[in-house]
Amino acid sequence: MYHDIRPQVSNNFDVSTEDFKKQLDWLMNNDYQTLSLDTYIDCVLNKKSFPEKSVLITFDDGYSGIYEYAAPELRKRNMHAVFFVIRDLLGTELPPDEHKARYDYITKEQVKALSNDPLFSIGSHTNTHSMPHQLTLLQLANEYFESKKYIEELTGKPCKTFAFPVGYYDKDLLKLVKKADYVLAFSVSDLGLLDQEARYSIPRIYMGVVMGQENMKLFKYSLENYHKLPKKIFAERFKWLD
Repeated sequence: MYHDIRPQVSNNFDVSTEDFKKQLDWLMNNDYQTLSLDTYIDCVLNKKSFPEKSVLITFDDGYSGIYEYAAPELRKRNMHAVFFVIRDLLGTELPPDEHKARYDYITKEQVKALSNDPLFSIGSHTNTHSMPHQLTLLQLANEYFESKKYIEELTGKPCKTFAFPVGYYDKDLLKLVKKADYVLAFSVSDLGLLDQEARYSIPRIYMGVVMGQENMKLFKYSLENYHKLPKKIFAERFKWLD
């Protein structure tokens, strides 16, 4: 799970273009293959084993770096990816951060261009990326349903996947994402199934600055030892929601 790719990193969830290229090259040189979303879905729904040494590359939020830097590097290597975008932030820009770095989001036209590339798929990351405790269940349902509808109308293709903002979910949110007719939903940490199917709370490896440090030590360990990683490595951030 990546966020932004940019020449100079500004916070912990950025990955530099140089580190990103090294990570993709490491995957290639170590015989990993990137799965298309359709292949991944087929394995999940039909209970097939995933191909050996395979990965699904995802990006949250829809920052402009995915279009400017990530997509070209993925194309060079014929690699697949899924981009989760926030409906109301498309084409907007955030105020400069404490390091005076500016973050802007891809435009509607760029979403269309990415969706037309057979290597890429577009998923929903809600309308506004609001925190779940800030909204009623009815408002959250609108976030899930309307963002899906918007992406489908924009791209002319089914929006099959959803990523929970900050990776948080609970029993009610799992039910909502299922009712919204998503095929799969992705979290960050494994917070438990909560009486729902595993396909609606798929955990991911968090990619950030640390993954490029010490000759990609943590990146390599995470890929080679995924099942040994702590299940709730990021769960501490959600205590305030309980």
